[in-house]
Parts: sequence; structure tokens; C-alpha cells
Amino acid sequence: MSSKSWFDHAFSSRARTETLLRPDLESGLLSPRDYALAVSFLPGPVRYLPYIHTAAWGALAGVAVFRFKSKIRFPTTIIGVSAATGYGTGIVHYFTEHKRFARQLEDREAFLVVLDNVNRRLGNTVPLFPQVDRDRIMERIRKRREENGEVLDAGVEIVTDINDSTDSTSFTGTPPPSGASHEPPARQKSTWEAIREANARASARHSSWDELRQRHERQRTAGQVQHKESAEIQDPRAQAQAEFDAILEAERKAANAS
Repeated sequence: MSSKSWFDHAFSSRARTETLLRPDLESGLLSPRDYALAVSFLPGPVRYLPYIHTAAWGALAGVAVFRFKSKIRFPTTIIGVSAATGYGTGIVHYFTEHKRFARQLEDREAFLVVLDNVNRRLGNTVPLFPQVDRDRIMERIRKRREENGEVLDAGVEIVTDINDSTDSTSFTGTPPPSGASHEPPARQKSTWEAIREANARASARHSSWDELRQRHERQRTAGQVQHKESAEIQDPRAQAQAEFDAILEAERKAANAS
């Protein structure tokens, strides 16, 4: 499945997009701003760009052929080639808009992990971005969040609590086992609820002196880590953008080749 086909299938409507992204919003992996951008852009008109270009180029070629039909030997071929060219142009436009969307995100690295989470929620076992080192990205995200005084649980990158409120068969199309009990299971605390409760308890125990001490420790540690990693990672946002652009460029070339 191409990148465009995956995006069109996963984010086919605004309601579906909100449902798939909400677990990462509530866990803290996806910021409210990036969530709002995603639910507005992904299921929007951008998904129809290749077809709009195909129709427009084909229609223009048809008008030209009709007007100069006496001078054109292969009108059907000309219209077909024009429509195919329009589709290729639409694919380029499609990925250009996605690159623009990626540049507007606050945390592009976190969004790559979010997309992989969505892929898993849809029942896919093959990673969405196999060329991306997910563990390394998550480590960088955790370090940035800790420097800002935020906490990410060790398992926050894979949130499966979506099934608490949504039937998984609506995404995977797999019916439940015939022998399974129809009695509703006991409601368990979701990952983000546990994180919120843990943070609330930690906040209640910390005094103002604790906060000052921790802030000082974070600043000192951040300075040491920054010097150590400066040779490896100069700009995480730029690196994330480069990875995202490389993925889109590879998918664009694959789509044009097909």
C-alpha cells in the first residue's frame, strides 16, 4: 500500500481521524495544536488533489481536441496522456501539501511515532516507517519532555486503550471470536489516566524547594547532555523534517514509477 493509499484509508473522515489520534493526544505524545492541525488537514480536500488534476488536465485536452479536431490525428491518445500527466502532477501537489503540513507541526518526530501508532491500531504489524529508528526518536522525545518538566510513561508510545470506547472491528474488519463471552469486561484504567494520577500524586508531594532543586538539576544535566550530543544531533526538528521529507519523496517516486 502506497503512502497516499494508507493516509486516505486511515483518515477517511474527521470523526475517524479524531478517534485514531485522541489516545496520543490524551497521553501527551501529541500536542493539542498538532492534533487540531491533523484533524483539519488529513481528512480534508488534499486527499482528492490527484483526481482533481486528472479531471482538469483531461478536460482541457478534450476541449483542445474538440476545437482542433481536424488537425489532430490521435485525439484519444492525447486525452489519455494528458489525464495521466494530470494525475502525476496531482501526486506531486499532494506530497507538497503534506510537506507543508509537516513544517507546521510543533513536534514532527512525535508525529511520526503517532502515525506509527495509528498504523498499529488499524491492525497492521509491519511498521509504517521501517527506515526510521523508533526507539531513538522516542528517547529524544523523552529527553525534551523531561527538560520541560513533563513526564512520559515508558509505554506511552504504544497506546492501545482505543478499544475501551471503540470497537476494533470497525478499523481492522476482523470479527470477534465466536466463542468469546458477550459479557462486557471490567473497565480498566487507561494509560493516560494512570499517567495523570501519577503526576497528580507527585505534584502533591513536591514542595517548592523540591521544584527549585529539580529545576537546577535539569538545567545542569541539560547542559552536559547538549555538549555530549551536539556532534550527533544539531537540530532535532530539522532532522525530523529531513526524515519526513525523505519518506514523502520516496513515496512520490514510487507513485510516479507505477
